[in-house]
Amino acid sequence: MLMDIKAQLIDIIQDYVDSPASEIDPNAPLKEVAALDSFVLIELIARIEDYFCISIPNEDVKGFKTLNDMVQYLEKVVN
Repeated sequence: MLMDIKAQLIDIIQDYVDSPASEIDPNAPLKEVAALDSFVLIELIARIEDYFCISIPNEDVKGFKTLNDMVQYLEKVVN
């Protein structure tokens, strides 16, 4: 399931970056990957919540430093 979630997240994040999906480093800080400001991050989280049919508490979002952080979190909460 790890690769499925990672691939799905990359598809979602792809709308926020100019680089091809193959160049997205899952260990790079999200701010470097997608140049996220707080408004874009809110929009991204909302899209992730809608896509996976979950709700992510704000305190959990603070732990998302990299794409891999998001993947690990989603693996725990997505059935």
